[in-house]
Amino acid sequence: MHMIKKKALLFILLLSSLVLFAACTSSTQEAVKGKKDQPEIQDISTQDLQSKIGQKDWVIVDTRLNDAFNGWALDGVARGGRIKGAVDFSANWLKVEIENREEKLQQILETKGITPEKNIVLYDANGKDAVEVADYLISKGMKHIYKYDVKEWAASKELPMESYENYHLLVPAVWVNDLIQTQNNGKPYRIFEVSWGEESQDYKKGHIPGAVHINTDEVEEPPLWNRKSPENLEKFALLNGITYDTTVVLYGSDSMAAFRVAAILKYMGVEDVRVLNGGFATWVNAGYDVETQANDKTSVDSFGATIPANPDYIIDLPQAKEILADANGSKLVDIRSWDEYTGKITGYDYIKAKGRPAGAVWGYAGSDPNHLEDFRNIDNTMRNGSEIINMWQEWGITPDQRLAFYCGTGWRAAEVLIYADVMGLKNISLYDGGWYEWSSDPANPVEIGEPKQK
Repeated sequence: MHMIKKKALLFILLLSSLVLFAACTSSTQEAVKGKKDQPEIQDISTQDLQSKIGQKDWVIVDTRLNDAFNGWALDGVARGGRIKGAVDFSANWLKVEIENREEKLQQILETKGITPEKNIVLYDANGKDAVEVADYLISKGMKHIYKYDVKEWAASKELPMESYENYHLLVPAVWVNDLIQTQNNGKPYRIFEVSWGEESQDYKKGHIPGAVHINTDEVEEPPLWNRKSPENLEKFALLNGITYDTTVVLYGSDSMAAFRVAAILKYMGVEDVRVLNGGFATWVNAGYDVETQANDKTSVDSFGATIPANPDYIIDLPQAKEILADANGSKLVDIRSWDEYTGKITGYDYIKAKGRPAGAVWGYAGSDPNHLEDFRNIDNTMRNGSEIINMWQEWGITPDQRLAFYCGTGWRAAEVLIYADVMGLKNISLYDGGWYEWSSDPANPVEIGEPKQK
């Protein structure tokens, strides 16, 4: 009796083992099959890549940090910038945690022509970025994917690369870290966290080592929140240890305030003004040290130049009217949301008037008055300049024109001014008073509603 039970138990165990083995074998086969079904990421030679540039069914994609695309030589690349004709889709964008991320990434792919029917060449310089983007594209059903090491392309001076004329105005975190480590080779430099208010909570939570807080009230004042007088701007510079030949690096948790101060410093005559591309998150994500101890301002005795040394960089109401009167070669460009431009809302709790200066053209901004999504990538770095130019062309705005950017009080427009400067546009300025100043005088002509024609 015991023997029968024992044989039955052995039979059950054997049967269970066979079932388990069959299940595992099936799972392994399915996994192998699934792997085989996945598109293979192929390598492409420099010669083949060169022959594909400009073909309608091929798209060349720079997957590196935005800074490398702009012009910085990073990760051992001999020449900075991008392969001529390439679009950008940074692997860094896949790591950003934002609302509706997948929807926004899909929109980005479509905007850049990265679609399933295309042959897609992904290039990087670290052997990682292209693979990360490739895996993402495969998950979206794309199959014809190639990868390439841009160091090979950059090593040959005969092969075309391009970068923004003034890419140096936007700096990567590694450049700021090197600046600190080398102490700017003995030359004067300052790093500032910029935001509104005497007490910056962001600064207290953590900041770049050695950084000092700048309150935007130090450079602008009520009632219109225009820049301060040259005399008061000089006092600001002296208090913060800024001379005309000081290298000044600006950043913030949101970069808009940093761009506002950057524009004013350039107007004053500071020759080397930089903004950390992507803001403080760029520094943190790069893994560099953060300190919480506050640093005191260090003053200097002389700015070393007459302020403003670059007076045309920021203009006032009379010049804005001159630009509006020149219908052929000039544009007053509105950097506010469409609802603000058409007079549906004001966008500010302290600005009651709605509308725009008569004759101003819309230059995009985004739906949120506190953001600039039309000009930023999803990691808050500068958007592809070609895409910016294409947006503007819909409204007759071209790089060869005299362009003055304005918003409500100068913050959003200052950021766009710097981006235009990065791209190398020449005849550009910030209309400082913006809609707040224009609407304060009933004699200034105003338009409301959609324009009759673009």
